Amino acid sequence: MDHIKIRRPRIEEIDSIEKFFAIVLKDTFEKNGIGDLKALEEEIQNKKRCIRQDFESDGKDRHFLLAEYNNSLIGSAEYGISNELLNQCTRHKFRDVLEIGTVFVHPGYQRRGISSLLLSGTFQNLYDREVKEICFDSGYRIAQKIWCKRFGDPEYCFRDYWGKGSHYMIWKVKVEDAFRSFCGDGDQTEYR
Repeated sequence: MDHIKIRRPRIEEIDSIEKFFAIVLKDTFEKNGIGDLKALEEEIQNKKRCIRQDFESDGKDRHFLLAEYNNSLIGSAEYGISNELLNQCTRHKFRDVLEIGTVFVHPGYQRRGISSLLLSGTFQNLYDREVKEICFDSGYRIAQKIWCKRFGDPEYCFRDYWGKGSHYMIWKVKVEDAFRSFCGDGDQTEYR
């Protein structure tokens, strides 16, 4: 897809960003066979808190990038302070490590390389900030397959964490390695 713009969010579009989160999360829960509506609503509210933290801290506590195509929001990626569950499960081993907390792509635009564009911008930003390591977690089976393919086996795998066959996985990667994997040697993604 040509002409995808990777950029920072604007406060005036918070309502459309929050609607985007709800669309993607509902689709993610369906595709992963998760029927827990309370968990879905909690996840939506959590993402709303995260985007508001980005605006309140000017990207210091939470940092989002958006993917836009034909003036429509089609993707988002975010990093910030590692989450409570990740820290509890690792006995706070990653409490001082930033976490990639969200990589979402609209259901109508998935499997077109948009998450790779968002991660390129994210890792470029982290690399430019001289962040050495980053962690991320997933309880979604589809995302776990993608992360395993891209980053190898997780550092932690809590089997059957959410029930039989529903594992919780945590990865830690060196930002420089991820930056080179996504951006090559010096090929940088520009965003605003």
